[in-house]
Amino acid sequence: MNGPQAVRAAAKEKKSRLRSFLRRRQHPIKIINYTSKNIWLLLIPVTKYLVAERFDFHSWIRTNWLDILTIIAIFAFAVLRWLFIYYEIEEDGIIAHTGLFGILTTKVYFSEITTFSCTQGYIYNAVNACTMFIETNADSIPKTDIKLVLSEKCVGEIYEVVTRQGKKLPKFSVSPKKTYLLVFSLLFSSTLSGMILFGTFMFEVYRFAGNELGRKMEEQFIRRVNGEIIKIDSHFLRLSSTIPKAVLVLGGIVLGGWMISFTANLMRHWSFTATRCGSQLIVQSGIATKRKHVINREKINFLDFQQTLLMKIFKISSVTLYCTGYGKKRREFSALIPITTDREMWASLKILEPSVPKPKTEISTGRHDLMRFMLIPAMLCFIPPAAGTAAKLILSKWHEEINIIMVLAVIPFVWLLIVQINAAFSTRMGFKNGYCTLVYCPMYQFHKIVIPKKNISKISVSRNIFQRKNGTCTLKVYTNAEKTKYHKVKSLPYDKVIDICIREGYLMEIQKI
Repeated sequence: MNGPQAVRAAAKEKKSRLRSFLRRRQHPIKIINYTSKNIWLLLIPVTKYLVAERFDFHSWIRTNWLDILTIIAIFAFAVLRWLFIYYEIEEDGIIAHTGLFGILTTKVYFSEITTFSCTQGYIYNAVNACTMFIETNADSIPKTDIKLVLSEKCVGEIYEVVTRQGKKLPKFSVSPKKTYLLVFSLLFSSTLSGMILFGTFMFEVYRFAGNELGRKMEEQFIRRVNGEIIKIDSHFLRLSSTIPKAVLVLGGIVLGGWMISFTANLMRHWSFTATRCGSQLIVQSGIATKRKHVINREKINFLDFQQTLLMKIFKISSVTLYCTGYGKKRREFSALIPITTDREMWASLKILEPSVPKPKTEISTGRHDLMRFMLIPAMLCFIPPAAGTAAKLILSKWHEEINIIMVLAVIPFVWLLIVQINAAFSTRMGFKNGYCTLVYCPMYQFHKIVIPKKNISKISVSRNIFQRKNGTCTLKVYTNAEKTKYHKVKSLPYDKVIDICIREGYLMEIQKI
């Protein structure tokens, strides 16, 4: 090989090595993430002279030399950190070199991955970047095993390796009907009822606490506005005299808050698709923020069928699954089947998890347990009237406002009482077909938990003084997961629980309280 050809070959090889070196690093946008959040406070005074009409470079340097050096040092450290953090793909796993200057090495075997996730917000979408998360059950501390910001191409390569076992296997997909998703999210949103109640409650608090002060502020505000506005609609004047402007603003905030929450939830699940491919579930969702999850079906801890009382009446359900890493990030939900009818839910579940049978129970609570479920909610219902009566003795001029506030404050407790009355007839447990089913209602939401027996780590039965007298107990079922988690079912018949647990071969801690 002659001289020029050898030079070109050496340059090509050097370029190839550099490309390979950079390809295993994070996306360059991560450099900005590594800079201090306070760096923008330094950039403002440094850059304000650049827009001046008469810019003097030497004067600018003399004035801001310390800030400039600080900014350069911060960016240099960020670039250095970016260079030392990289990943490697091996035949059986992925290795991430993280920490300060890459001194922390983490290897995750593909067979031990519980959830592989990648998220892409609208900013990362503009620069073709994604945040990749890899989770396992190995860490008892609730943090991500591997988290890297990579290019879409690199994430795609890792995704292909993680999902290669199911390339030639058939795929079965489920997507919720958008009509159901829209209507049910609107009708059964707890945010909606909470916002309405909160807005009305704040209206009465405003009338009670700030009536005189608010009226004076309104009069001053109207006098100022009348000096600037020539024509004001008479209907609006009548409205403003009836409803304080602060309440109108508050109502707008409440309605806007609900709209934002409802829209965000809808955008999160509008393009929701769940696919079963061999031993993996692939879940994709999101419009503004796109998310993709690869879930190891063998690592799923349990399924949770969730309902509110209204959803229960109208036979509407949603199903979430608990697997380490899924739904763990901020503003994420671990949905397997978003809100839909019971019939659609069971049809979808049969496609995604055909091995999971319909929940079956053996023992349940009933009419004789009604008082135990009603006692605490009934006692809570007396708190607002008692507090209101005491307030009326002190503030004799505000009886009407206090009465309205009392009624609003007692509504959540009355609703809790109604929910718990229903829970008294629906709390159940049992073992069938290799699965444990627990049905309970801790507050306002009903949960139907389906746990494979292999995922139960411990069963605990406890009894207090009152439970010893009435022959009931509290059952706790612990599950294998990254964090210790248990399901607590109260007021079950003690003798039957003991018989079932002994039959299933579990060693129990009989706690005496």
